[in-house]
Amino acid sequence: MKSVFESFFIAISMYSAIPVPIVDWNEKNMKNALCFFPLVGLICAIALWAVYAFCQYFGVNHILFAALAVFVNVLVTGGLHIDGFCDTSDAIFSRRSREEMLKILKDPNCGPFAVLSVIVVFLLNFSAYTQIYAHADVLSQAMLNFVLSRALSGISVICFPRAKTSTLAKTFGENASTNSSYILMAAALATVSLMIWNKAAIGIALTISSGIIFLYYYKMAISRFGGITGDLAGYFLVVCETVSLVLIALLGGVKL
Repeated sequence: MKSVFESFFIAISMYSAIPVPIVDWNEKNMKNALCFFPLVGLICAIALWAVYAFCQYFGVNHILFAALAVFVNVLVTGGLHIDGFCDTSDAIFSRRSREEMLKILKDPNCGPFAVLSVIVVFLLNFSAYTQIYAHADVLSQAMLNFVLSRALSGISVICFPRAKTSTLAKTFGENASTNSSYILMAAALATVSLMIWNKAAIGIALTISSGIIFLYYYKMAISRFGGITGDLAGYFLVVCETVSLVLIALLGGVKL
């Protein structure tokens, strides 16, 4: 039982900015750490609901709600996945050789492609949230979106080939137990089922779009980088969440 709690603390400390007790990153503790990755998404979902409830109670308009929704997500996650998204954007848009792109992933400096890409992502997220606030019945889909993206990202860390320069993805993937991938798949399936049960048409659209992005992520990682890294896993998560939020915003006002 102790190792389960320590695995939970590792996942929370790695994938969020929430303070938790410090534990040793040993083989036993790392075995189940990825199983708790979707729970970070659940924390993000609760934070989004809290922002919505706060804005509703105080009569806050949709613009401030959207700004707070974007802010609280960065606050909870510490911007970890945004960092991976920026590094990957710099590498992809550099259009260089695989070796050079892998070096760019390791470069701590932020290039112009990263800046432009993250501006686009924040604008899309902000705009989507303004629309979602006007159709509160789809807020739960946005909340479930956080869980699904992390379940899929965790699956990729365990199951996808890893690039030779991969460090954190390699550490988590190689130390994960055999059952971890099944637990993450079960979490993804349960989340998709809830999405479809909640609003069938939107849930199906989100499932299809997430599947297409997941397939693109796999093919892109293999062809351009020779496998995934932690940055690429973060890149997928950000792209998957952003596309899903935009879809929810677009379909939220449609009578389906």
